[in-house]
Amino acid sequence: MITDVNPFIYSHPIAPEDIIDRDEETEQLLASAVGGHYVRLYAPRKYGKTSLLRRVLRDAGRREGMIPILVDLYGVLSIADVAIRFERAYARQLRGKVRSRVEEFLQSTGLGLSLGALGVSARLQLDPRTDPLPALHALLDLPLRLEEGGGFRALIVLDEFQDITKVKQMDALLRSHIQFQGEVASFVFAGSEPGLMRELFEDRERPLYGQAVPLRLERLADADIAAYIVDRFRVTGRSVGDALNPLVAVARGHPQRAMLLAYRLWAATEPGGTAELGDWTRAHAAALAELQPEFDANWRRLSTSAQKALRAVVAGGGSPFQRRVLEQLDLPKSTARAALQSLVANATVEQKDDDYVIIDPLFAEWIANLRETSGEV
Repeated sequence: MITDVNPFIYSHPIAPEDIIDRDEETEQLLASAVGGHYVRLYAPRKYGKTSLLRRVLRDAGRREGMIPILVDLYGVLSIADVAIRFERAYARQLRGKVRSRVEEFLQSTGLGLSLGALGVSARLQLDPRTDPLPALHALLDLPLRLEEGGGFRALIVLDEFQDITKVKQMDALLRSHIQFQGEVASFVFAGSEPGLMRELFEDRERPLYGQAVPLRLERLADADIAAYIVDRFRVTGRSVGDALNPLVAVARGHPQRAMLLAYRLWAATEPGGTAELGDWTRAHAAALAELQPEFDANWRRLSTSAQKALRAVVAGGGSPFQRRVLEQLDLPKSTARAALQSLVANATVEQKDDDYVIIDPLFAEWIANLRETSGEV
């Protein structure tokens, strides 16, 4: 039996009790939910957004008596996709008499909806010509039925919400329901692409304009990352030693990348031993090697202007519009500015005042290595 298990998880969302800090964000989201407010939460990918939302849903159910529902909308392309995601979310998460009441209602609609194994997805497979829109209307009305079933208030989290922009008029359809549910449900609209999230909620022409309070999930504090790593090394019979400071410095508050680096460092440290700088060097190199295919694929998908803009951010130390940088990259300032606006919108880069930072610190390192290999600035 394996007993010496690496305690750092980076490949999937972690359990609520394993989240580093995020206490303030948890309480803020809970207070908004109990108060009946709608929130739009933005966080770059791999920032622990889904893990945080699961913690909030857990606490909403345990502490506040709310009915917690998480709907993952990643990759939806049609009304049918959205209907299936909502149906399966309710099927996974409803319990007790509320579930029974909702199941009775769904069966009474005659639309083939079910919290059991045979639901709208099965119906669509049997007859692809079935119109999924009536089923989706019924599912979007469920918060009203939850109250009838004895629930206090539902907290419905719509994760990767920006993907509804791929479904024609989906935001209008959603608004037609949630505008009548403020007394029985609270919503969190969570997304990872700030440009699309702003378009949905800040464009006056969009149906959801002004419908939710914005909240951005920031990087983790270095002290919180350090304390977590020290504790996990200690309880597994190791010490992080002098490798802690360079690890935290490289991670730059990025939650998932910090855990990847810690995972690699733990694996490089002997049981019962203390991590040394040599162990850190090997761990750092192993992490970059693991990410090489991902970074290469991401890089190849970018336009030439975007690639140059990212190199300008790295070469300029966050100030990409320096003349010498732009000249050596043969990059007009106007082109760089337009490219960076797009990179900020899709959460590859973040802007703080006049400075630009590549969100993924290891991707920034990889780009720097490209630059050094090519002999540029």
